[in-house]
Amino acid sequence: MNIKSKDFVLMPRHLRKFNGSIIEMFGDQKGQLVYPYVMVSRNGKKYPISIENRKNFKLIHKVYKERKVVAERVHRKSDLRSTGKG
Repeated sequence: MNIKSKDFVLMPRHLRKFNGSIIEMFGDQKGQLVYPYVMVSRNGKKYPISIENRKNFKLIHKVYKERKVVAERVHRKSDLRSTGKG
């Protein structure tokens, strides 16, 4: 199964294909994906968050590539799934 297929369950290693994408996290944070980190801006400074850590990976809500939602998670306990639009 292709990672860009609809409803494919994404793991942290699959996000390497979406390097440079915008990541929206639960808690109204946005950042840019620079694998294996998400660079989040807080108070004018950029902080790296490692997505290899399972707890941090579960915080990802949506992944945008060129204004299209390519992956999303409904709530924190659900899997990050591809939308098939990537």
